[in-house]
Amino acid sequence: MTVAGIVNEIHEILALKKPKGTSEYAILAKVIDSFIPKSKARISEEKAREIVLARGALARKRLEQAEGGAVSAEEVADLLGLSRQGVDYLRKAKRMVAWRLTSGKWHYPVWQFQEGRVRPGISECLQALPSDDPWSQMIFFLSPRESLSGRRPLDLILKGDVSRAIAVASRHQRHGAY
Repeated sequence: MTVAGIVNEIHEILALKKPKGTSEYAILAKVIDSFIPKSKARISEEKAREIVLARGALARKRLEQAEGGAVSAEEVADLLGLSRQGVDYLRKAKRMVAWRLTSGKWHYPVWQFQEGRVRPGISECLQALPSDDPWSQMIFFLSPRESLSGRRPLDLILKGDVSRAIAVASRHQRHGAY
């Protein structure tokens, strides 16, 4: 059997047997964790690397699909009424969050758009963030924070509290910031 064949079987099993209300990612996370030895036995560096990569891929997939998933650069151009070059300009200027697929194409999370434009607060937060890494940016917007009583910076933006979200972004990953 090939890897692709195994993947297809997993999809079929999940389609038939996934408990209602349980995400595929929760199931896959448990599967990945099941490969970690329960005893204190030492695992090989290669095995440890495989586990870490699998967890990372799963976390990345969760970010990609959070809050409605993502759209292509062409779809963003249609949504915003811009050319593809205009979308590229906004991405390079840190006015929108986007990540590059292995195919080289850019994808844009839909949560950053509202009524045919970039949601107020997104660009300002991106400008304030210290990192240009799209995964760091997405983690910033989508991760609950203790300092926000378990809410996420995106929740602040969705509720219209843009100035507070920008303040959180300006403190993000700075020494002593929470």
